[in-house]
Amino acid sequence: MIKNIIKVAIPVVFLVMVAMSCKKDFYKLVNPQAEQTNEPVITGKLAIAHPGMLHTAADFTFVKSKVDAGLAPWKDGYDKLNSSTLLSLSYTASPTVKLIRGGGSLEEPEADNYSNAMRDSHAAYQMGLKWKLSGDDRYAAKAVEILNAWARVCKSISGDSNKALASGIYGLSFANAAELVRGYSGWAAADFNIYKQWMLDVFYPVASDFLQRHNGTCPSHYWTNWDAANMCALMAIGILTDDKTKVEFAITYFKRGVGNGNIDNAITATHNVNGEILGQGQESGRDQGHGVLVISLLGSFCQMAYNVGEDLFSYKNNKFLSLCEYTAKYNYTDAGGAFPYTVPFSPYVRYFNANCASSETLTEVSAVSRGDIRPSWELVYNHYAKVKGVGAKYSQLFAEKVRPEGGGSQYGPNSGGYDQLGFGTLMYSK
Repeated sequence: MIKNIIKVAIPVVFLVMVAMSCKKDFYKLVNPQAEQTNEPVITGKLAIAHPGMLHTAADFTFVKSKVDAGLAPWKDGYDKLNSSTLLSLSYTASPTVKLIRGGGSLEEPEADNYSNAMRDSHAAYQMGLKWKLSGDDRYAAKAVEILNAWARVCKSISGDSNKALASGIYGLSFANAAELVRGYSGWAAADFNIYKQWMLDVFYPVASDFLQRHNGTCPSHYWTNWDAANMCALMAIGILTDDKTKVEFAITYFKRGVGNGNIDNAITATHNVNGEILGQGQESGRDQGHGVLVISLLGSFCQMAYNVGEDLFSYKNNKFLSLCEYTAKYNYTDAGGAFPYTVPFSPYVRYFNANCASSETLTEVSAVSRGDIRPSWELVYNHYAKVKGVGAKYSQLFAEKVRPEGGGSQYGPNSGGYDQLGFGTLMYSK
C-alpha cells in the first residue's frame, strides 16, 4: 500500500435529501446540487446540431481540406488513423447479451467481456472518421454494421460497481461512433431509432443512477474519473437523442455536482507557482494513470459542451486548464526520459464508504505511473492556445511529445488504451 495514504474511520453524520418516487424514473433528472450562487448554470444558448459531440460539420470540412492538401500535422494524424488495426473492412463485431465489467463477483458471477465493447465501439468510431474524411461509403457501412449488431444483441450492463465504468466509457464511445455516421444514407431510419433507444435503455440508466446515487456510498467515494466518464456518457446520449434536459444535467453536474466530477471537487487545491496557475487533481495523490485519464475524459466533456454552446473550457478563469497544466507538468518527460519538473501538493482528506464513514489523507503527489502516455493533449493545447489564445505551456509540451496522437489499438491491448477516443492531432489541430 502506498505510504502516503493514511486510512482512519470516523463517525460522520451525513444528511441526504433526495426526492424519489417508489419506482425509479430514469428519465426524470434531478438537479445535482442546490444552487449556491446567483449565476445561471447554463450561460450559453444550447443548440444541438449534427454531427455534434466531439466533432462538428465545420471541423470535418476544415480537417478534410488539410488532409487532402497533404499538410502537417493533419496528414500525420490521418496516417496514424490509417495504421490502426481496427480500421479494417473485414472487421467483425462481437456483441454480447450482457456487457460485463466487474464480473467474477457476487453481483455478476460470469467473467468480464467488456473488451468486446471497447474494441467494437472504437472500431466503429474509427470507421466513421475514415468515412467522413475519405467519402468511402464502405467504412460507414462497416460502422453501421458494428453498431446495429450491438443494438440487436446487447440487453444490459452487468457487474459489480465497475459496471459504472462500462456505462460511462463505452457509453461515450458508442454514442460518438453513432454520431459520426448518423447522416449515412445506408443507415435505415428504423435501425438508427433502435440504436438510440438502445443507448437510452442500456447505458443511460446506469450512468444516470451512478451520478445520482454513487451506489449508495458517500458522494466523494469514487475518484474523479468515475464521475467524468458517466458525465460524458450523459452528455453524448443527450446529444445523440436531441435531449437538452440530459445535456443540461451533465453541464450542471460539472459546475455543481455532489461528486468529484464537479470541477471544484476534481481540483483539491490551486497553486500559484511564479505566476503559473496549477490545479492539483483529486486523483494526483492516487496515481498518474488515472490522473491523466481525467484529462482525457474532462477534455472530451468540455469539447462536447462547447459544441452545443456552453464554454466550460473558460469556466472559472480556465479552471480546467489549471488541472491540465498541473498534470502535464508533473508527467512530462524530456528527450532523455527525465522528469524536468516538479509540482507542489497540498494534503487533503478523501471521505469514502457509506455515510462517509471512512477517510484517507493523501499527503504527496503520487509517482505511480508517472509519465503515463494517453492521447489527451492535442484537444487541450489547441483549444486554449489556438482557439482562445491562452498560454498552455505544459499541455503544449505533452502534445508535441505524443504527436501524432493515435487511438484505440495503438496504446496497448488493455482497457486504458481504449479509455479515450484519441486522434487529436488529426481532429483538433488548428
